[in-house]
Amino acid sequence: MVAQDIHWYEELFDAVFQFVAILDEHGTIIKANQAAIELTALKQVSLTGTALWDVPWQVLSRRNRAEIKRAVTRAAKGEFVRSQLEIRPRNNPVISMDFTFKPILNELNTIKFVIAEGRNISVYKRTSEALYQSRARFATIFEKASLGIVIEAPDGKITDCNPAFLAMLGYQLEEIRQRDYLEITHPQDRTASRKAFNELLSGKRESYNLEKRYLSKTGQPVWVSINSSLVRGTKGNGEFVIVMAENITAQKEVEAELVELRQRVMQGREMERLRVAQDLHDGPLQDIIAISYQVKELENTLVDRNSFGQLQAIQLAIQKVTKSIRTICGELRPSTLMPFGLEKAIRSHAEEFHAAHPDLQVELELEHDRQALPEPARIALFRIYQEALNNVVRHAQAEKVSVRFSLENSQACLEVQDNGQGFNLPGHWIELARKQHLGLVGSIERAREAGGYLEVNTAFGKGTQIRAVLPIQPEAAHKQGQ
Repeated sequence: MVAQDIHWYEELFDAVFQFVAILDEHGTIIKANQAAIELTALKQVSLTGTALWDVPWQVLSRRNRAEIKRAVTRAAKGEFVRSQLEIRPRNNPVISMDFTFKPILNELNTIKFVIAEGRNISVYKRTSEALYQSRARFATIFEKASLGIVIEAPDGKITDCNPAFLAMLGYQLEEIRQRDYLEITHPQDRTASRKAFNELLSGKRESYNLEKRYLSKTGQPVWVSINSSLVRGTKGNGEFVIVMAENITAQKEVEAELVELRQRVMQGREMERLRVAQDLHDGPLQDIIAISYQVKELENTLVDRNSFGQLQAIQLAIQKVTKSIRTICGELRPSTLMPFGLEKAIRSHAEEFHAAHPDLQVELELEHDRQALPEPARIALFRIYQEALNNVVRHAQAEKVSVRFSLENSQACLEVQDNGQGFNLPGHWIELARKQHLGLVGSIERAREAGGYLEVNTAFGKGTQIRAVLPIQPEAAHKQGQ
């Protein structure tokens, strides 16, 4: 039974995965386990009977051996000792060993033997160092970054944020902690923020980018571009959300000013068209009409048939000039657009257009609108229609053009489709502008400034479709319903 117990203890001794050696009170190795033999690559016979600090393990430096001897000497005096060694094999990674020396006393309270245990903590040390460096880098970025950084719990509460974010919104850290991210989000942006945040937590997306407005401590909106990512734990559950926020308020203000500037330029252009049309109508056109009456009166005073023929030719020339000026006035400011709406203005223009271009068939499918559209939208759509027809005449070589206008779902839609030769769309619209094809680019800008968009569908041999969609303002939609 005793022999079996000894055998069982020896198996357990060798089964321990870390270095274990039993030393006498002088530090001499009585027995070493299998892990010690594998670590040192020595045989049991080379270890047994040798002081631990004198084992023929070549990688031990003098400093290592001296440290082991000091530790064993203290343990032999009844002290529990712990020591960490950095063993540096040549041309191999450093081995970090954590040694403990535990004295075992007999019934007389004197040293019976010392148990030396050693754990290879190299991986742990490297991992700890990498983790420390990672945390140090993150702490530096967190504190020094110019971008706002926010840490949010899965329930949306703000648990931490960096100085840049606090400065952005004017809060103190204790004031903003535990606030819900929606509390500091502008009311008009909360729906989009909540949707993106919930999709992040549910796993539908790993991260998201969003432009939104925060509310500062004073209630002022602060435009930000945020990138939010979910950090998951070892079990895959979401632990927290990290948000990077860039203040783009200045950029948004510049964009708003540019939009206002373009709108004012468009409005100024329309006012200039009106002024020129009014000046032509009230000035030269009236003068020409007056001259035509004077020429008419001369018919009764002429006797010579040749002079009479010349006078009729002059009258025809005056009528042609009068018609031309009236057409220019109509192009500059169609008289039917304001009082009768876009539909009437397009029909009136189409009649004159067909008269000037009889070989081009014009088909109209127009919904009655009267005052359903706000004035900027009416002007924008009419100018887009004009430009589209001008492009058909100049470039399309088409036989037919169809114009459709409809009001649906609080939107106004204008389509101009021709069966001409079409063209290849450029990758960027600026390419058309650089080639001085400014009409189509101007139409795109008009639609955008009116709050809508313009689509161009075309290809060589397949004709061209221009489709402009503009929103109807609530008050305009109400008028339409009436």
